Amino acid sequence: MNAANRWEPNPIIVKELRSRMRGMRAFAILTGSLIVMGGFIYALFRMTIASTQYTSSPISPLVGQMLFAGLAFMELILVAAITPSVTSGEISGEKEKQTYEMLLTTPLSPSKILWGKLVASLSYVLLLVFAAVPMASLVFIFGGVALRDMLKTLIVLVVVTVLFGVIGIFMSALFGRSGRATVLAYLLIAILLFGPLFIAVLVGVLKQADPPYWIMMSSPITVLSSAFAPSVNTQNITSTFWMLGNPFGWLLGNPPISLTSIPRPAYHLGLPIYGLVTIILYMASARLVRPIRRWRIQWSEAALAGIIVCSYIGIVAMGYLATTNRYENIQIVSPQPETPEGLSITPNPVGEPGGAPNSGETPAAYPVFEETPVVTPESPYPAPKGSDYSDMTQVMD
Repeated sequence: MNAANRWEPNPIIVKELRSRMRGMRAFAILTGSLIVMGGFIYALFRMTIASTQYTSSPISPLVGQMLFAGLAFMELILVAAITPSVTSGEISGEKEKQTYEMLLTTPLSPSKILWGKLVASLSYVLLLVFAAVPMASLVFIFGGVALRDMLKTLIVLVVVTVLFGVIGIFMSALFGRSGRATVLAYLLIAILLFGPLFIAVLVGVLKQADPPYWIMMSSPITVLSSAFAPSVNTQNITSTFWMLGNPFGWLLGNPPISLTSIPRPAYHLGLPIYGLVTIILYMASARLVRPIRRWRIQWSEAALAGIIVCSYIGIVAMGYLATTNRYENIQIVSPQPETPEGLSITPNPVGEPGGAPNSGETPAAYPVFEETPVVTPESPYPAPKGSDYSDMTQVMD
């Protein structure tokens, strides 16, 4: 292959996109997805209005937050439902139609074939995600949601979509049968979505306490919730969806409290893990699509894989170091109480009158407020500062 052909688009991407967009199926799925999301948003709007008719707080921000949270979760469900069906038959479908050998006879390498299949399938799924952005912008009419949180939510959805797509194409290359690959891809994605939540609830019930926060870090539901949590009031959501109760509010929110630092949100930990898993599964898929000598790795290939993984880890580490002052190294200073004018603070050791009882521990100093007397020239008796006894002095005289 000459240097001029290297800059040409991948013919697999061009062929797959043309064949996918020529029929009515792609547009029907897109239109149906938007209609379902629109109906869900309207039902959520009516539900929110009905649940807030007796509240005294402003309704408009609450409506905006509820619509945004509902639309984000709706898109996550659509991505999880559509992506495996689109990607899990890309490689196995070619083998079942006995056209995979014809692809291998072309000048394209197996890795380029895999790349073209993945990009073409994910382009359609990402079209479904970005088609809902104009609908999501309606929340700005009501307010209550920041643009930054909307962008973070969109980034989380894109990363999760790529992860689900790589899982589907990995199953397709591993098993070589579309039905088996699709079922296992759906099963793995369901475990990834709901498995950590089930384990967290089980641990919480058994221990009769809040489960460890790290258990839920791997769930895309938790990662997506942490992306828009600064804009969404979880108390309002639990009051609207009363049947979900406290578990939903705990899910949207709240990392363990620390008095020395600000805990990082879940997407700070979830997105790097998703990216690393995506890279590893894609590299494994690139080996599986080879017809022969799949696991005979050359030194150049091992070095390239090591450079990619180390570069990714280095970029993530640099991002963590760049935001350390906002989380781990932040100085939390509690406000000191103001001393009223005329009062002085004197340390009173343990065991003396006015101090804490002597418990045998290390003595500590406790503040004791003493009133500073002010002597007025009109009266020989001390009076607190600010008191005016001039009239009384005249009467006594």
